[in-house]
Amino acid sequence: MAEEKNYFWIKIRQDFFTDPYIKLLRRMAGGDTYTIIYLEMLVKSADTNGTIYFQGAGSDIAEELALMLNENVEDVRALLAYLEAKKLITHPDLNEDIYLVATPDLTGSETGSARRVREFRKRQKEQKVLQSNTQVTISNDSKSKSNSNSKSKSNKDILSGSDEPDQLPYKEVVNYLNEKTGSKYRSSGTKTKKVIKARFNEGFSLDDFRTVIDVKSKQWLTDQKMKQYLRPETLFGTKFESYLNENQVTSKPAMKNGGYGTR
Repeated sequence: MAEEKNYFWIKIRQDFFTDPYIKLLRRMAGGDTYTIIYLEMLVKSADTNGTIYFQGAGSDIAEELALMLNENVEDVRALLAYLEAKKLITHPDLNEDIYLVATPDLTGSETGSARRVREFRKRQKEQKVLQSNTQVTISNDSKSKSNSNSKSKSNKDILSGSDEPDQLPYKEVVNYLNEKTGSKYRSSGTKTKKVIKARFNEGFSLDDFRTVIDVKSKQWLTDQKMKQYLRPETLFGTKFESYLNENQVTSKPAMKNGGYGTR
């Protein structure tokens, strides 16, 4: 049985062209050509773990590389001199073979069977993506039909998050506010219902709403500047809990002789 073939490749790092050695190489006269030849050498040495063997076809390794890579021999000689000066290549056993220091860190490989499995899985993944996109399209079509059918829902249904209206006492809260302040707010207003529902969702009770209305009405009703803020968006907004706790502070007995007492 024939031995299974291995496939090799070079993985160029993202910072390859910003590496100081490569930047310096490219700044030389003919540097771009030298860089291409260096990349060709890396690819050539991928399946030998970094070593390029001298086989004797040329008078030396430079001439032989020029033949193998179809490059100008003088360019190859100049590149090899640079790589050797920067210790990017070595000569194992002091012969004409060269070892590229960077190759082992850049080389990847896989067997033929692994390659076939990888390509098969890639096709499977592409097929799943295609199926998923088809399902999304169908789902979006269904949602569009559903949205079209739901346009007739009232504001009450939308706020409750279901087809059934919620049972929160919007009317009781707003009627109490109108009674205490002489206002004419509507309990059916979208913004009003939104802030009231948000506070009930946080666990506050109807009595808490009445307390806040009482506290702030007492403070602001006779103040021409603050009176305008006796409205649902302000009273039942994010400061609701702070307003509620003001009642606890104002209702505490005054301190007397180091203890609690009455004035």
